Amino acid sequence: MRERILLALRAPGSIEAEVGKVQQALFQEHGFVSAIALSPVIPIAFLGRFPPRGFLQRLQAAVSGPLRVSAAGTAWQQGALFLTLDTGGVWASLRDACAGESTTGLFPVAEGFFLGCIEATAPRRKTIRVETLLPSFSSATLAVITIATPTRGGVKWWRDVSCSIDEEKPLRGRR
Repeated sequence: MRERILLALRAPGSIEAEVGKVQQALFQEHGFVSAIALSPVIPIAFLGRFPPRGFLQRLQAAVSGPLRVSAAGTAWQQGALFLTLDTGGVWASLRDACAGESTTGLFPVAEGFFLGCIEATAPRRKTIRVETLLPSFSSATLAVITIATPTRGGVKWWRDVSCSIDEEKPLRGRR
């Protein structure tokens, strides 16, 4: 197995449940296994190595304002579908703060929940509709997640994947 380290935001449980329903619907309607490969996360960056002690505290300091997150629609980013969000600049601040640590990952990162659908062809992408009334939220958790995939057959990593949350820290922006 090959391990990759993902820095992500995790939403409150009720929000994760709603996004999980969207992921399940994409799987049931279209058969996209990548839609259910990961629990609902907002990817910030893939890291080249496991972060040092105090890394999440340093990132937390990069957030200059309170967190207010609202859904903004859906968008395709480099072949992956995202439920896009408006984080009021928090996502960008976190991404910038860990830019020196980031590396290429399994999928693109974007300001939104990763919905997968990586195996969708370009013509099929036009047929995918996501219906959700995701409520706004103002709390989240920074998480370091290890994603383990097979060492061979990496193109279709979502077919055999396991994840573990290695470290978490509630995100507290400055008021």
